[in-house]
Amino acid sequence: MNKILKKIMQILKIASISLLFLLALNKASFACDLLSINIGGNKSEIEKYFGPIETDEENVEEPNDVTTVSTEIDRFCPNSNLGDSSIRAFIVNDKIAGIIIEVLNGTNNEESKKQLLYNYVISNYGKIENSSRPDWTGYKAWKIGGKEIIYGKWYYRKKFLIEELQISNAEYKGYLVIE
Repeated sequence: MNKILKKIMQILKIASISLLFLLALNKASFACDLLSINIGGNKSEIEKYFGPIETDEENVEEPNDVTTVSTEIDRFCPNSNLGDSSIRAFIVNDKIAGIIIEVLNGTNNEESKKQLLYNYVISNYGKIENSSRPDWTGYKAWKIGGKEIIYGKWYYRKKFLIEELQISNAEYKGYLVIE
């Protein structure tokens, strides 16, 4: 009986240590729940992060005018370990049209080489086939709970790596186009 009790205690100890290890590895996934952003909700829901968001109310001829605001990622997702990134919100008719997290790369693309946003994406939204190399380019799209998530990496002028995560929905995703 003593052997069985010792074996059970050993299994519980290993399970507890494994759980703690997994929680530590996924710190970023718990620190920032981007799917909780109410796409289509009132802009006031995110003003605590971005400050007051002023839209162009005088332009009645263009009712779907897009206002963008941005801030550093840690202000929106504290302790998320997403490196040198920013978050941009898109506002249309005082509604949240979507958000984009963008990695702020230097000339050597050092931030993307760390794969911090990539690791956040695969741990929260799913795997991306054949994408584990830091120099991978392409995109992956998911539909989760009425939201549309797009992660992509591509080179601008064959040297500067653009890496971003977009979250919107079918109604508003067309407003996230950056000119």
